[in-house]
Amino acid sequence: MILLTFLGNPDLKDKEDQFGRTPLMYCILADRLDCAEVLLKTGTDVDKADHSQRTALHLAAQKGNYRFMKLLLAHRANWMKKDLEEIIPLHLTTQHKSPKCLALLLKYMAPGEVDTQDKNKQTALHWSAYYNNPEHVKILIKHDSNIGIPDIEGRIPLHWAANHKDPSAVNTVKCILDAAPTESLLNWQDYEGRTPLHFAVADGNIAVVELLTSYESCNVSSYDNLFRTPLHWAALLGHAQIVHVLLERNKVGTILSDSQGATPLHYAAQSNFSETVEEFFKHPSVKDDSDLEGRTSFMWAAGKGSDDVIQTMLKLKLVTDINMADKYGGTALHAAALSGHVSTVQLLLKHYAQVDSADVMKHTPLFRACEMGHKEVIQTLIKGGARVDLVDQDGHSPLHWAALGGNPDVCQILIENKINPNVQDYAGRTPLQCAAYGGYINCMVVLLENNADPNIQAKEVCVVLLYYLL
Repeated sequence: MILLTFLGNPDLKDKEDQFGRTPLMYCILADRLDCAEVLLKTGTDVDKADHSQRTALHLAAQKGNYRFMKLLLAHRANWMKKDLEEIIPLHLTTQHKSPKCLALLLKYMAPGEVDTQDKNKQTALHWSAYYNNPEHVKILIKHDSNIGIPDIEGRIPLHWAANHKDPSAVNTVKCILDAAPTESLLNWQDYEGRTPLHFAVADGNIAVVELLTSYESCNVSSYDNLFRTPLHWAALLGHAQIVHVLLERNKVGTILSDSQGATPLHYAAQSNFSETVEEFFKHPSVKDDSDLEGRTSFMWAAGKGSDDVIQTMLKLKLVTDINMADKYGGTALHAAALSGHVSTVQLLLKHYAQVDSADVMKHTPLFRACEMGHKEVIQTLIKGGARVDLVDQDGHSPLHWAALGGNPDVCQILIENKINPNVQDYAGRTPLQCAAYGGYINCMVVLLENNADPNIQAKEVCVVLLYYLL
């Protein structure tokens, strides 16, 4: 009946729908091999493409339908036809666990066609690695597929094989390395400077990491474009097991730092990965080195409120000096106070951090908390013995900084703790004048309600306060 219909109206056999799909394509989508055979007998165009430039062979390959592919190829379907993404049917066969369709196509392909690249410059081998299909990888390599072709991002198939969370990806990686376990392949960097090891680490795939690093020529300390090694990424992501493997297989012996002078330990500490931090300190080569600003991993942890790491480092006596300062005189307590981490401030004070330690600008942790408006931190510091009557190198008191930061609640807390509302800096400026300068009306109201004198004149010329009050 179908045959008679098409014979009676030849235009129907290649009639397109709104997507450009033909009856032959619908036979594949509906898995009607018998109907497809009838259409092909009527002379339907086997290579007619839809609006995405995909042919019936593309659809059969995408569905992994071996019978349809065999039928279409028998009718001389073009296996090199590219769609709008420059994908050929060979690429699509790699999505399925069975390699039958891939093997079938390869029987028809000429030498060199196996490495046809899509719009992303990826070959079928890239695709097979991405879909974690080791059998496909083996077959393609056997057909002389080039394992060293970089794609649009500079990644070779080994990158894609390593870029998997599934532990079984180790089989795909092994297939590629068995073919060419060369130093250049193992340490190939994409356009972001990342090696296959960087990707395996990022995905937390311990099996792949162990395999890659088992090769003598694998560089475990390779820098990416962010000047981070695989160990930096393992630390940043909290992969303690991987940290252990990388430390054990680090032939350099030293722990490399990034462009900020930060070691992997800094990143583990700031991310509050206490187990990872412990793993670092089990290794004799690891020390809490300072970054370019003189900040240790302990200071980074304090600045991020990473209390678990701080407790771990204190418990294991990994901190030789809790009051160690960076190149600007800032301590861990300064960092915690500036960032508003009240629990971290409490923890540091409990372990005898100096509450009034001053940096190069003579700022104590209280100054930083006042400027940022961290009320709970301020109350904790004062309760811990912080002096409110200290001044910095310009004569600014904590109240000046609270006013400059526009923090009326902080102004009230400081005044309640006996700070003089009319305290003057070395230029004669009062907190009220600082609040006026910033246009912080709420701060001015609090200060005036607490007997701040609007008539005090600074040594330098200042704008009349009345202007701000109108």
